[in-house]
Amino acid sequence: MNGIEPHANPDQESIIEQILNDQIDIHSTEEFETILDVFPDNPALYRKFADLLATRKRVDEALLAYHKAAALYLDAGMVLQSIVAKILEWSIVKPSHREGHDFHAAVRRKGGGDMPSQVLFSQLDYEEMVALMLRLTRVRLSPGEVVYDAGQESTDIYLIVSGELTETLPQIAGADPIPAVALAENDIFGDIFPLEEESFCLARVTATSAAELVKISKPVLKATCYRFPRIRELLERLSRVRTPQGKRAWQTVRRSCRYSLPAEILIELMPADNGIKRIIHGTTRDLSTGGICVVLKNDTTRSDIEALLKQKPTLTILEGNRTAIDGLAGTVAWRKTVGRTNRPTHIVGITFDPMAEETAIALNAFCTISNDEQDMIWNLWNHLVRH
Repeated sequence: MNGIEPHANPDQESIIEQILNDQIDIHSTEEFETILDVFPDNPALYRKFADLLATRKRVDEALLAYHKAAALYLDAGMVLQSIVAKILEWSIVKPSHREGHDFHAAVRRKGGGDMPSQVLFSQLDYEEMVALMLRLTRVRLSPGEVVYDAGQESTDIYLIVSGELTETLPQIAGADPIPAVALAENDIFGDIFPLEEESFCLARVTATSAAELVKISKPVLKATCYRFPRIRELLERLSRVRTPQGKRAWQTVRRSCRYSLPAEILIELMPADNGIKRIIHGTTRDLSTGGICVVLKNDTTRSDIEALLKQKPTLTILEGNRTAIDGLAGTVAWRKTVGRTNRPTHIVGITFDPMAEETAIALNAFCTISNDEQDMIWNLWNHLVRH
C-alpha cells in the first residue's frame, strides 16, 4: 500500500495535485496510463508521465508524452509550461525547422495574456524564442528552499514553471512592515539588471511549495542580448512586475484542465445477482468533462473498492441537497488505497461514457464557473465541514 505524506488529506485536497506533488506515489506506467484515461486533457499529468517514462529510459514514449503535454499546455494558455515540455521533447529528438516554426506560430497564436511569461514569449520572434529556449536551465526546489538571499550577488534570472515562492524584502527598523510578495507560476524574478554592472539581490526568495523554475545566467543572457536586444528589453521590464500578496493583478493559470471543486457524489452500481442496487457515497476532488476522481466515504469497505474496478456505475453529483447532474455513466478505470492501514482512504478514477448533449452542456457549465464562484463554493464547503 502506498502512503501519503502526513500533511496530505485526500478529503480536502485535489487527488491530481497530490499525484503531481508526489504525495501519492504512482510508480507503474500502466497505473499512470489508467489515470490519463480518466483525465485525458490534463497537461500536468502528461508532463509527469513523460518524466516517469524518461527516467525509465523509454525515450520514444517519453517523446510522445512531452509532445502531448506541450500541446495541451498551449491550448490552456500555459505558454512557459508548454515551452519547457517542448524543450524536454526536443532534447530527445532535435526538431526540424518546420516543427520549430510551427510551434512558434502556435505560441504567438495561443499564448497571448497578461502574465509575465505569456507577454514575454508571445512577443518574441522565432529566432529570439529559440535562442532563449536553448539557454534555459531547469531548477527543482523543495518547500523552504532558498533561491537567494538579500545582499547576495545576483547571478541569474528565473521564470516560474510551477509552484509558489515568497519574496521578502529586508525589514527597516522603526518603519511599517513591508509586505511579502507572492510569486507563482508564470512570474519572472531576479535582480540582474543592468547586465553590464555587478548587481545584488534586493530580497530573499524562498520556495513555499515544491517548485520548478527555469533560469538563465547573467553572462549567458548578456551574450544573448547582444544579438537579440529585445529579449533584454522584455525581461528587464517583466522581471519588475510585482503585486503584494493576496492582490495579484492577474489570475494564475491553473496547472491542468481540471476543476478541484468539492461536491458530494452518489455512485450507483448495477444490481448484483440478488437484484439489489448498491449506492456508494463519495466526494469529488477532481472533475473534468472527461472523467472524475472520487474519494470514497470512510465506511467504504475493502471489498467495495475491490469490486469497483471495471464496474460501470451511474453517478449523481449533488450541490448541497440539490441534484446538480444525474445519469452520468462511466467506467471505473483506476483505484488506489492510501493512508494508514487502520484508517485507509479509498480513491477511484472514473472515465465518462459518451453522454447526451444536454448532459454534456450541464457538466461543462458545472466545470467552468468563475474563480469568484469557486472561492464561494470552497468557503461554503469548509463551513459545512467544520460544522
